[in-house]
Amino acid sequence: MNVLLTRPLAQVKSLEVLVANQGWQPLLFPTLEVVTLQESVQRAHYDAVIFISANAVDHGLELLNTLDYSAVYAVGSATAKRLTDQAIIVDGFPIEKASSETLLALKSVAQLRHKNILIFRGKGGRETLRLGLEKNHNQVEYAQVYDRVVCEKTSVHKQALTTFLANDQGVISVTSNENLDGLIALASQLNQLEKITAYPLIVLSQRIRQYALSKGFLQVLVTADIGNQAIVDVLATIDTLDKQS
Repeated sequence: MNVLLTRPLAQVKSLEVLVANQGWQPLLFPTLEVVTLQESVQRAHYDAVIFISANAVDHGLELLNTLDYSAVYAVGSATAKRLTDQAIIVDGFPIEKASSETLLALKSVAQLRHKNILIFRGKGGRETLRLGLEKNHNQVEYAQVYDRVVCEKTSVHKQALTTFLANDQGVISVTSNENLDGLIALASQLNQLEKITAYPLIVLSQRIRQYALSKGFLQVLVTADIGNQAIVDVLATIDTLDKQS
Protein backbone atom coordinates (compact mmCIF):
# COMPACT_ATOMS: atom_id res chain seq x y z
CA MET A 1 0.00 0.00 0.00
CA ASN A 2 1.31 3.42 -0.99
CA VAL A 3 1.04 6.22 1.57
CA LEU A 4 1.36 9.80 0.32
CA LEU A 5 2.91 11.92 3.10
CA THR A 6 2.35 15.64 2.67
CA ARG A 7 4.14 17.15 5.67
CA PRO A 8 7.12 19.49 5.17
CA LEU A 9 10.30 17.50 4.58
CA ALA A 10 11.84 18.74 7.84
CA GLN A 11 8.96 17.21 9.84
CA VAL A 12 8.09 13.99 8.05
CA LYS A 13 10.98 11.65 8.91
CA SER A 14 9.55 9.96 12.01
CA LEU A 15 6.22 9.27 10.30
CA GLU A 16 8.03 8.05 7.19
CA VAL A 17 9.98 5.53 9.29
CA LEU A 18 6.83 4.29 11.07
CA VAL A 19 5.05 3.78 7.74
CA ALA A 20 8.00 1.93 6.21
CA ASN A 21 8.39 -0.29 9.28
CA GLN A 22 4.82 -1.52 8.74
CA GLY A 23 5.74 -2.68 5.25
CA TRP A 24 3.96 0.12 3.41
CA GLN A 25 5.54 2.43 0.83
CA PRO A 26 5.90 6.04 2.02
CA LEU A 27 5.92 8.59 -0.80
CA LEU A 28 7.04 12.10 0.07
CA PHE A 29 4.88 14.87 -1.36
CA PRO A 30 5.65 18.00 0.72
CA THR A 31 2.97 20.62 0.22
CA LEU A 32 4.23 23.30 2.61
CA GLU A 33 7.49 24.92 3.56
CA VAL A 34 7.82 26.48 7.00
CA VAL A 35 9.66 29.82 7.09
CA THR A 36 10.68 31.90 10.12
CA LEU A 37 9.06 35.29 10.67
CA GLN A 38 10.77 38.06 12.61
CA GLU A 39 8.38 39.16 15.33
CA SER A 40 8.48 41.78 18.06
CA VAL A 41 6.31 41.86 21.18
CA GLN A 42 4.95 44.58 23.44
CA ARG A 43 6.32 43.49 26.80
CA ALA A 44 9.51 42.22 28.39
CA HIS A 45 7.62 40.07 30.94
CA TYR A 46 4.62 37.76 30.54
CA ASP A 47 2.78 35.86 33.23
CA ALA A 48 2.42 32.93 30.84
CA VAL A 49 3.65 31.94 27.39
CA ILE A 50 1.87 29.29 25.34
CA PHE A 51 3.22 27.30 22.39
CA ILE A 52 0.64 25.88 20.02
CA SER A 53 2.93 23.62 17.95
CA ALA A 54 6.41 22.16 17.67
CA ASN A 55 6.98 24.65 14.84
CA ALA A 56 6.20 27.47 17.26
CA VAL A 57 8.95 26.15 19.52
CA ASP A 58 11.49 25.75 16.72
CA HIS A 59 10.89 29.22 15.32
CA GLY A 60 10.13 31.02 18.59
CA LEU A 61 13.10 30.08 20.79
CA GLU A 62 15.18 33.06 19.77
CA LEU A 63 12.41 35.45 20.79
CA LEU A 64 11.62 33.48 23.96
CA ASN A 65 15.22 33.82 25.10
CA THR A 66 14.84 37.61 25.13
CA LEU A 67 11.80 37.52 27.46
CA ASP A 68 11.05 37.07 31.13
CA TYR A 69 8.08 34.81 31.88
CA SER A 70 6.49 33.04 34.83
CA ALA A 71 4.92 29.92 33.29
CA VAL A 72 5.08 27.91 30.07
CA TYR A 73 2.24 25.89 28.55
CA ALA A 74 2.07 23.67 25.46
CA VAL A 75 -0.90 22.60 23.36
CA GLY A 76 0.05 18.92 23.51
CA SER A 77 2.67 16.32 24.36
CA ALA A 78 4.69 16.68 21.14
CA THR A 79 5.03 20.43 21.65
CA ALA A 80 5.86 19.90 25.33
CA LYS A 81 8.59 17.43 24.42
CA ARG A 82 10.11 19.90 21.97
CA LEU A 83 10.29 22.44 24.80
CA THR A 84 11.77 20.03 27.34
CA ASP A 85 14.34 18.96 24.74
CA GLN A 86 15.49 22.58 24.92
CA ALA A 87 15.67 22.42 28.75
CA ILE A 88 12.54 24.55 29.11
CA ILE A 89 10.26 23.54 31.98
CA VAL A 90 6.65 23.08 30.89
CA ASP A 91 4.06 23.93 33.55
CA GLY A 92 1.16 22.20 31.85
CA PHE A 93 -0.18 20.56 28.69
CA PRO A 94 -3.10 18.28 27.75
CA ILE A 95 -1.94 14.66 27.96
CA GLU A 96 -4.62 12.82 26.01
CA LYS A 97 -5.58 15.14 23.15
CA ALA A 98 -3.79 18.18 21.83
CA SER A 99 -6.12 21.08 21.07
CA SER A 100 -6.91 24.62 22.12
CA GLU A 101 -10.08 23.36 23.80
CA THR A 102 -8.30 20.78 25.96
CA LEU A 103 -5.60 23.28 26.87
CA LEU A 104 -8.22 25.78 28.02
CA ALA A 105 -9.79 23.03 30.12
CA LEU A 106 -6.59 22.45 32.12
CA LYS A 107 -7.11 23.60 35.69
CA SER A 108 -3.93 25.70 35.74
CA VAL A 109 -4.88 27.43 32.48
CA ALA A 110 -8.52 27.90 33.48
CA GLN A 111 -7.30 29.68 36.63
CA LEU A 112 -5.35 32.30 34.68
CA ARG A 113 -7.11 35.60 35.29
CA HIS A 114 -6.04 39.21 34.70
CA LYS A 115 -2.70 37.95 33.33
CA ASN A 116 -0.49 39.02 30.44
CA ILE A 117 -0.21 36.03 28.10
CA LEU A 118 1.84 35.54 24.94
CA ILE A 119 0.87 32.85 22.41
CA PHE A 120 3.61 31.58 20.09
CA ARG A 121 2.06 30.37 16.85
CA GLY A 122 2.22 30.48 13.06
CA LYS A 123 0.73 33.24 10.95
CA GLY A 124 -3.05 33.06 10.91
CA GLY A 125 -4.97 30.19 12.46
CA ARG A 126 -7.87 29.73 14.84
CA GLU A 127 -8.85 32.26 17.51
CA THR A 128 -10.26 29.69 19.95
CA LEU A 129 -7.40 29.87 22.44
CA ARG A 130 -7.21 33.64 22.53
CA LEU A 131 -10.96 34.06 22.92
CA GLY A 132 -11.08 31.48 25.69
CA LEU A 133 -8.31 33.22 27.63
CA GLU A 134 -9.86 36.66 27.16
CA LYS A 135 -13.08 35.45 28.78
CA ASN A 136 -11.13 35.44 32.05
CA HIS A 137 -10.00 39.04 31.52
CA ASN A 138 -6.49 38.10 30.40
CA GLN A 139 -4.51 40.34 28.08
CA VAL A 140 -3.49 38.10 25.17
CA GLU A 141 -0.86 38.83 22.52
CA TYR A 142 0.42 36.78 19.58
CA ALA A 143 3.99 36.11 18.56
CA GLN A 144 3.54 34.86 14.99
CA VAL A 145 6.97 33.36 14.51
CA TYR A 146 6.53 31.29 11.36
CA ASP A 147 4.49 31.00 8.20
CA ARG A 148 3.57 28.06 5.99
CA VAL A 149 3.90 28.66 2.25
CA VAL A 150 2.94 26.30 -0.55
CA CYS A 151 5.95 24.51 -2.05
CA GLU A 152 7.01 25.09 -5.61
CA LYS A 153 6.17 22.14 -7.85
CA THR A 154 9.23 19.96 -8.47
CA SER A 155 10.11 16.65 -10.14
CA VAL A 156 9.83 15.07 -6.67
CA HIS A 157 6.12 15.92 -6.59
CA LYS A 158 5.53 14.61 -10.12
CA GLN A 159 7.36 11.35 -9.49
CA ALA A 160 5.69 10.71 -6.12
CA LEU A 161 2.21 11.35 -7.47
CA THR A 162 2.78 9.24 -10.58
CA THR A 163 3.90 6.32 -8.41
CA PHE A 164 0.99 6.83 -6.03
CA LEU A 165 -1.67 6.91 -8.74
CA ALA A 166 -0.28 3.78 -10.42
CA ASN A 167 -1.78 1.71 -7.57
CA ASP A 168 -5.46 1.73 -6.59
CA GLN A 169 -4.57 0.86 -2.99
CA GLY A 170 -3.20 4.09 -1.60
CA VAL A 171 -3.86 6.50 1.27
CA ILE A 172 -3.09 10.20 1.71
CA SER A 173 -2.18 11.78 5.05
CA VAL A 174 -2.70 15.50 5.75
CA THR A 175 -2.34 17.33 9.06
CA SER A 176 -4.02 20.72 8.61
CA ASN A 177 -6.30 22.73 6.35
CA GLU A 178 -3.26 24.62 5.05
CA ASN A 179 -1.56 21.30 4.34
CA LEU A 180 -4.65 20.20 2.39
CA ASP A 181 -4.77 23.48 0.46
CA GLY A 182 -1.16 22.87 -0.59
CA LEU A 183 -1.99 19.34 -1.73
CA ILE A 184 -4.90 20.63 -3.78
CA ALA A 185 -2.78 23.37 -5.35
CA LEU A 186 0.06 21.04 -6.34
CA ALA A 187 -2.25 18.26 -7.57
CA SER A 188 -4.10 20.83 -9.67
CA GLN A 189 -0.83 21.99 -11.21
CA LEU A 190 -0.13 18.35 -12.11
CA ASN A 191 -3.66 17.91 -13.49
CA GLN A 192 -4.42 15.09 -11.04
CA LEU A 193 -6.76 16.68 -8.50
CA GLU A 194 -9.86 14.72 -9.56
CA LYS A 195 -7.98 11.44 -9.25
CA ILE A 196 -6.61 12.00 -5.75
CA THR A 197 -10.00 12.93 -4.30
CA ALA A 198 -11.06 9.31 -4.80
CA TYR A 199 -8.38 7.99 -2.43
CA PRO A 200 -8.89 7.68 1.34
CA LEU A 201 -7.65 10.73 3.23
CA ILE A 202 -6.45 10.56 6.85
CA VAL A 203 -6.82 13.77 8.88
CA LEU A 204 -6.26 14.77 12.51
CA SER A 205 -9.59 16.36 13.44
CA GLN A 206 -13.26 16.61 12.57
CA ARG A 207 -12.64 20.23 11.58
CA ILE A 208 -10.16 19.14 8.88
CA ARG A 209 -12.51 16.33 7.83
CA GLN A 210 -15.34 18.77 7.17
CA TYR A 211 -13.00 21.00 5.19
CA ALA A 212 -11.75 18.05 3.11
CA LEU A 213 -15.30 16.92 2.34
CA SER A 214 -16.14 20.44 1.21
CA LYS A 215 -13.18 20.25 -1.19
CA GLY A 216 -14.46 17.08 -2.86
CA PHE A 217 -12.65 14.27 -1.05
CA LEU A 218 -14.94 11.26 -0.83
CA GLN A 219 -13.54 9.19 2.05
CA VAL A 220 -12.03 11.10 5.00
CA LEU A 221 -10.96 9.28 8.18
CA VAL A 222 -10.10 10.99 11.47
CA THR A 223 -7.35 9.80 13.83
CA ALA A 224 -7.89 9.30 17.56
CA ASP A 225 -5.25 11.96 18.32
CA ILE A 226 -2.60 13.97 16.49
CA GLY A 227 0.33 11.60 17.08
CA ASN A 228 2.13 9.66 14.37
CA GLN A 229 1.05 6.34 15.88
CA ALA A 230 -2.60 7.37 15.53
CA ILE A 231 -2.03 7.87 11.79
CA VAL A 232 -0.42 4.45 11.53
CA ASP A 233 -3.34 2.89 13.43
CA VAL A 234 -5.81 4.18 10.84
CA LEU A 235 -3.54 3.02 8.02
CA ALA A 236 -3.52 -0.47 9.56
CA THR A 237 -7.32 -0.53 9.58
CA ILE A 238 -7.47 0.47 5.90
CA ASP A 239 -4.82 -2.09 4.98
CA THR A 240 -6.75 -4.84 6.76
CA LEU A 241 -9.96 -3.95 4.97
CA ASP A 242 -8.17 -3.86 1.60
CA LYS A 243 -6.77 -7.37 2.18
CA GLN A 244 -10.18 -8.73 3.16
CA SER A 245 -11.96 -7.28 0.13
